[in-house]
Amino acid sequence: MKKAPNQSCSIKGYTLMEVLIALSVFAILTVVTSTAMYNAYNTRARVNEQADKLNSLQLAMTVIGRDTKQIIERTIKGEDMVTIPAYIGDDNYTEFTRDGMVNPNSSEKRSTLKRVAYLCRDEQLIRRSWAVLDSPKRKQYNDKILLDNLFHCSMSYITRSRQILDEWRAGAVQQNQKKEPLPVALQLDLNIKNWGKMQLRFIIPEALYGQ
Repeated sequence: MKKAPNQSCSIKGYTLMEVLIALSVFAILTVVTSTAMYNAYNTRARVNEQADKLNSLQLAMTVIGRDTKQIIERTIKGEDMVTIPAYIGDDNYTEFTRDGMVNPNSSEKRSTLKRVAYLCRDEQLIRRSWAVLDSPKRKQYNDKILLDNLFHCSMSYITRSRQILDEWRAGAVQQNQKKEPLPVALQLDLNIKNWGKMQLRFIIPEALYGQ
């Protein structure tokens, strides 16, 4: 009786070189994938940041536009009953009286007028408002930041003759000119970080069409 020939099976292993190549390929793929994910995350973060800044700018323009459209010629009384002009301003501060505060059918015992100011301070554009129009407590106000991260913020005032003034005071006109209690437009110059310079103008209808 013949014996069957011996049958043997061999298992082929990986050489050290093959293992090193595989590890190198895996490492390269890991770096590429992680870099792509990191860039995608950063891109999304930057897009969200720019979107937030754009939303803030649009909101600020809406608020300022709403206020300037409602400006009226109405002086107020401050401390010691001192008369404060309807509109005052310099290169980093402007203050005025506006109408249009909601009070349907005079349901509340208050005026529809409000005193509002805008100021550039500490790389921010701030809206200031007072709860009472004629108030002896001028230091009691509410500040709200509209824009921040500003390299530059300044204001100027345009007359009916299209002159641009760095400040606005009662009777702040040249000789032989008609007195203008209100500027026809407020000009806002901004330099926003990572965006650059921009110039915004807000028409004051009461000054342009009311006289």
